[in-house]
Amino acid sequence: MIHKNTFDNDRLDHDFDDDFDREVTRIPQNKGSQQQLGKNILKEAQIYLEDIAEDEHVYLQKTLHQLAEQEPYFNVLADELNQELDAKVANDALYLLNFWQEIHEVEDLKSFNLLNVVNGQHFQTEFFEAFDALEIGENKASRKHVIEEAFKLYDLGLYAGCVPILYAQLEGLLTDVLIQHGYLKQQDTKFVDVYKIVPGLKGHEIKSLWHKAKIVHELNPYFSELAAYKMDNSSIVTATRHNMLHGSELNHFNQGRCFVLWIWLLSAVSFMVTVK
Repeated sequence: MIHKNTFDNDRLDHDFDDDFDREVTRIPQNKGSQQQLGKNILKEAQIYLEDIAEDEHVYLQKTLHQLAEQEPYFNVLADELNQELDAKVANDALYLLNFWQEIHEVEDLKSFNLLNVVNGQHFQTEFFEAFDALEIGENKASRKHVIEEAFKLYDLGLYAGCVPILYAQLEGLLTDVLIQHGYLKQQDTKFVDVYKIVPGLKGHEIKSLWHKAKIVHELNPYFSELAAYKMDNSSIVTATRHNMLHGSELNHFNQGRCFVLWIWLLSAVSFMVTVK
């Protein structure tokens, strides 16, 4: 049930403590188990969504639709967070909601910028806690360094440099996971489909993210539910990926796209930790 409180999005300069005056159940962290990494965030975010006040929910929706003017995928996230409470909510929407809660820590609502939470300690701690728990072979240290550079680019506002790095890491991490679990085998500079899952490939050589997404579905079908690995035309973010990386799309090298990619990357990494 959505509850009412005194959150007034038309009057943002009054006492902030009055805006969100209700308790939210918290689930204690279990740092001793890799299986719990990411899951606690999702559970806590789901509880927060179920308990969110009506006026805060309206303000959240308004914020996401405003951000959609820059990046259309925010409309998808807004729709996910505006379903009936018994409906399944996508992980990327719940991860966004987890960091939306930082709005409770500011004194002036007008000073809160959701896109800037990526620069904060909270987001980066959650990300690297999940990343450090991954088992992905010898590329891990180098990949972490690249991601650290992407955080720096985002903080500097250099989104044309940040976007391709994040797209590359989404695919690169998927490649690492498939190698780790024996579904791909590297031969010189080529990757071979060990179990011949993708039909019609010369020498069973894997050359695209679409091929990898098809294979990883066999490892765990849930990969196909992660927005970053949905290989269809239902999302502008997915549909423009190829064109952006090959130079014909220039309109989405912005903070909104970067933010969505960070949420996707965190969601993907947190799930990859649980794959055994």
